[in-house]
Amino acid sequence: MMARAAVWFSLGLMLAAGVAPAQQLYKWVDDKGVVHYSDTPPPAKEKRVEVKDFSSASLPMAPAVPLPYALAQAVKSNPVTLYTGSDCVPCDQARNALRDRGIPYTEKTIATTADRAKLVEAGGNDTLPFLKIGSTALSGYAPADLQAALTDAAYPLTRRLPAGYRNPPVQTAAPATVALPPAPAPVEDNPVVPDAPPPSPTGIRF
Repeated sequence: MMARAAVWFSLGLMLAAGVAPAQQLYKWVDDKGVVHYSDTPPPAKEKRVEVKDFSSASLPMAPAVPLPYALAQAVKSNPVTLYTGSDCVPCDQARNALRDRGIPYTEKTIATTADRAKLVEAGGNDTLPFLKIGSTALSGYAPADLQAALTDAAYPLTRRLPAGYRNPPVQTAAPATVALPPAPAPVEDNPVVPDAPPPSPTGIRF
């Protein structure tokens, strides 16, 4: 159990540090049976070494980390959703502000017409970033307004996120859907068979 926890903690640290896409990672087991993951080669004495290419999305998910009570209550009552776009400096600033204060949030990106429709549906417009903090909507990044809205939503003033906590993966505002094939027509258990016509008096069948 301790070895498994060490593996998850190591992976969490690498993710928090920003593992680059398709980065080469080394996996080895030391003489105590502890599994290690690292983006740097292991000591030369280690013999049981595996080298793999991982993207950050393909790494195993760390176990869920429980939040402190006050923070969990704020998330439940006033969840935070951040809508962002590419090459958006104010979006980066809003994201960093949330991270610095230790606010759990969901991020959705705006890139297509369908994404924009979802943004408008949520109460936004063409100004990014757009934030929803419970029922409060903020267009653009205004540091004082963001901090005040988080405080009004009962989020702690100082960072209380436990080590190893990870926000949900970033997704588009309107995720693509896959059309499912139509369901087959139901088969009757007792199909009705029409009655056979009565025999002809002449013995001729029609």
